[in-house]
Parts: sequence; C-alpha cells; structure tokens
Amino acid sequence: MNEAITWPLVRNRIRRGMNNHTFGMVRRNADGSRRPHQGWDFEADIGETCFAIADGTIELVRNGGAYGRQIILRFAFDFDGDGDADTLFAAYCHLSRVDVAQGQKVRKGQPIGLTGDSGNARGMAPADRHLHFEIRTKAIAGRGLANRFSPLAVFGECPLARPVGRMAA
Repeated sequence: MNEAITWPLVRNRIRRGMNNHTFGMVRRNADGSRRPHQGWDFEADIGETCFAIADGTIELVRNGGAYGRQIILRFAFDFDGDGDADTLFAAYCHLSRVDVAQGQKVRKGQPIGLTGDSGNARGMAPADRHLHFEIRTKAIAGRGLANRFSPLAVFGECPLARPVGRMAA
C-alpha cells in the first residue's frame, strides 16, 4: 500500500468476508438481477474509531438518508499512476459520532469519528454492523456507481479473506 494512505479502521475486513460487500455490481435484487454496491463495508462494532486515510480537508459532514451520519474527506492521491495527484473524496458512512468539522484540515491517521448504525444500517445484527466506505471523484456522488471507484485503486488490496491495517490484536 502507498505510504500516503492508511486504513480507516484499526482492523479492516470486508463484512462477513463476502464479495457482495465490495464495490461494483455485486448485489442481487429479489428477481436475481444485479444491482450496485458503491463501496466497501468494513466489519465494525458501534463505537470503533475511524481514521483519516490521508492528509486532507473535511469537505462535508452531514446526517441523513441511507448513509446516515457521514464524513467526506477530500484528499490528493495519484490513483491512476500518471504522476499527477488527483483530488479524491473518502466517504465514511453510518457513523455514530463525528469528531471533525467541515473545512477542518486533518492528518493521515487522525481520529475523525466513530462507527455506528445510522441510516439504513440502523438495527442490523451485530455480525452485520459496518463502516460503509467509498472512494469518490465528487463529494456528492449521486446514485449508482458513477463518480466512484473501488477502494482497491487506493489501498492496493481488498481485505476479503483476512483483516488488514493497524491490527489491534
């Protein structure tokens, strides 16, 4: 992984180790047709610390809709390897607490909030509690996969089978 980036949680693993909690057309409707999932769902109990994945600025803090309480971090990262840093946005969703303010500068690894069960994550079973995390090209990305790409492009690996990051234990 690029040293300019860190993981958003101490322990980072895709929820239940299942592909349908990763990015892309990985979910299914009742009729079997595919539907998108816009980010990665990291397993997380309510109240786990979320960290800034890079140096940047808090672009937006809001509460509402399916994402619930959210933090949007603006940061620079050359994800396409062309030598120029691109402006990207990391979205942290379903939070229980926000510890930063819009416009605030943050450093990589700085605590910014706590995981929770806000938005459409409210009332989930303990095994399904999670941090919904997205990488975007716009702060407000809209519906579907537009203006988003897989966090794999930033992290370089997908923690599907085993947890990664700054492991607590």
